[in-house]
Amino acid sequence: MKIKPEIIMLEELALINNLDIQTWVLKTLNQVPLNFWSVPASSSGKFHPACSNGPGGLVVHTKRVVWLADQICAAWGIFAQERDIILAACILHDVGKAEPTYPQNAGEHPLQVEKYLFNGGGEEWQELIKSCIEFHMGRWTPRQIAKPISEYTLLELAVYTADYLSSRKELSTPKDKRR
Repeated sequence: MKIKPEIIMLEELALINNLDIQTWVLKTLNQVPLNFWSVPASSSGKFHPACSNGPGGLVVHTKRVVWLADQICAAWGIFAQERDIILAACILHDVGKAEPTYPQNAGEHPLQVEKYLFNGGGEEWQELIKSCIEFHMGRWTPRQIAKPISEYTLLELAVYTADYLSSRKELSTPKDKRR
């Protein structure tokens, strides 16, 4: 069965206004390994709510992150291309979990992101998206690339905050149900 990211992530992709960014995100989603669409968000079940654990949980988690990021952008007054960059990074933030070695490499998945990003264009926004993805774990970012949160850009901080909030077991969002 062929996975159709344009259907699974239809609502999330539609939030991105810049068609170049939207197309690039879709091209990336079309090349990630199939297990991205079926693995749980947390291999141990300790770090995410029940709705994002179990088969397909990573997709539920991703949808929660995007929804929360959109709320953060509205609250912080982030619009236009900056918002699109944040939303794109949120859609793609866990593609490193598509690694065949997941869940053994779960804590290192930001280091794997580059091999899954669609290679084309060389636009500045692609580097900003990549940076947001690399630092989406905040204080839990792998040591090899970590930096103090006080040095995060506004875009990196928005992605980290959305991902962190999505992992909170106490927080419900409209995206908590599997399709």
